[in-house]
Amino acid sequence: MPDHCSIRADGQACQLPPSYVVSVAAEDGEYMLAVVCDDHRTDLEEKLAAMQKAEKIPRGRIRFESVKTVVTDCVMGINEDYIDVELNRGIKSERKLD
Repeated sequence: MPDHCSIRADGQACQLPPSYVVSVAAEDGEYMLAVVCDDHRTDLEEKLAAMQKAEKIPRGRIRFESVKTVVTDCVMGINEDYIDVELNRGIKSERKLD
């Protein structure tokens, strides 16, 4: 998922984090269109309604789903992660030997 809002204002990309995933629920399925911050939600809603009238995007209900933050303890691929994985493997191997 993008780490910033999809809106460009005055030629500049908005750098705020997204607050909503925006999709349109049409007859043949649901399509993700963008992510948007709180500051630009109304602007995007108006633009999408105009795009639907012009038949540039499918007609259907425009949905704004709140972004939910998920925190994981995952491996990011940096050296410290590899060292941590190797150390944990060594600890597990020693436990099996006991």
